[in-house]
Amino acid sequence: MASVGFAFFWAWFYLLMFGPGTAQHLGLEASMAVKLAFLIGMLAVMMLAYLKRNLFDRHSPDPIPLIALALTLPLGVLNLIASPGSAPVGFDIAVWALAGGGFSLIFLEWPKVFMVAWQKDVGAFLASGAVLGAIIYLFSCNLASPYGEAALLLLPICSLGTFAYLRAHIAGSGKMPEQPVEQTKLFPLTGFTVAVFGALFGFAIYHLSYNIESLEPALVALAIAIGGLVQMGCTTLIKRYIPFGIAEKLTLLFVAIGFLGLAFLDESFQTPCCLFLLGSYIYFDFANLAALVGFASGQPSPFWRIARGQLVLPLGMAISWAACLAIQGADAALFDFVPFVGLGLVLALAILAAFVPFKDNAFADKSFDNEIAEGGHFKQRCTKAAEEYGLSNRETEILSFLAKGRNAQFISEQLNISAYTAKTHVYHIYQKMGVNSQQELITIVDSTEVVFR
Repeated sequence: MASVGFAFFWAWFYLLMFGPGTAQHLGLEASMAVKLAFLIGMLAVMMLAYLKRNLFDRHSPDPIPLIALALTLPLGVLNLIASPGSAPVGFDIAVWALAGGGFSLIFLEWPKVFMVAWQKDVGAFLASGAVLGAIIYLFSCNLASPYGEAALLLLPICSLGTFAYLRAHIAGSGKMPEQPVEQTKLFPLTGFTVAVFGALFGFAIYHLSYNIESLEPALVALAIAIGGLVQMGCTTLIKRYIPFGIAEKLTLLFVAIGFLGLAFLDESFQTPCCLFLLGSYIYFDFANLAALVGFASGQPSPFWRIARGQLVLPLGMAISWAACLAIQGADAALFDFVPFVGLGLVLALAILAAFVPFKDNAFADKSFDNEIAEGGHFKQRCTKAAEEYGLSNRETEILSFLAKGRNAQFISEQLNISAYTAKTHVYHIYQKMGVNSQQELITIVDSTEVVFR
């Protein structure tokens, strides 16, 4: 059910970017401008969530869904009731920017549901939402007026309604851990890489939106579905989250293939290559989000962590989109060189991937004020012991419970997992650490030395 609710949300985004209605209502040039405003609105709210994360802590009742709905409704209402070109372009830009902010809020809300079962294949859940969203998008594109326009009003409402229902019925989703919380540091190389990926995908999405009149919605849906199915296959095959660095490397290969096609093949292949890049974007973004959802597990609010990993992606997209608009307006002939620029960026990233190892997000025992937390020595000892014995992230989390003397039943209740799953993790921890009792495990953790600098 969560995947279906997430699908409504993504279908709304696909319909905004690749639906034929926007260009028909506003004209091609104005439609490209309002889509840029949408991306900027996305980026603005992501930045707000990142810089002012205390504003987005979990509340009861949670006001964020209502705020998101208020931001998205004007776009749906305007699209439904306004005749083509009747409103000033500036008004349309403002409405689309607000909708972009609403998009980010919905995007940041959904991990609150997915966090509850993050030990399962969240990447597969998210990707299945992308596939279902592609089907809903295709269905909406083929609806006659005014029903097609009504979809832009109903889809975010359906998504938020599903979210509200799930939040009310999922056990443990309202629990708020004690502060201090663990924080995430996005390494500069990773942030730079994601921003470049955003710029590359921004060009592909711009090309598809600019040629929307000749673009078949079925092909867009197929590209989205392929990217989602690849992600589902990977998460199902390896039975764990795809690490952020591995997702980057795999996507780098796909993007290189796409831009090779754009740079050296005939113009008739440009649209298929951009569709291929769109599928790669879906794979990359859901691999990214699956990792971030996992990292946000157990936090009072996932907003800051998800925003920190995601804001650089729309940043790159917005920059490339604005550059494409400027080139198109200045001299359309220069646009032919954009694929070569993209190919150069891909090669630069390939060199980085070859010589500089990508790093996943790291955790630190610090409070919101960036101070060493009370009890931080204990957490650091657990973390260091887990690193020495090669424990996974989930096993590290369970190790901290075992080191406090907790049993498998208590762990299963706290983490919302089955007792069998908890016992399996405990067995693997004992095997890796070479211990036969919980007391031996506690002794190892107690004897682990850490130094705060």
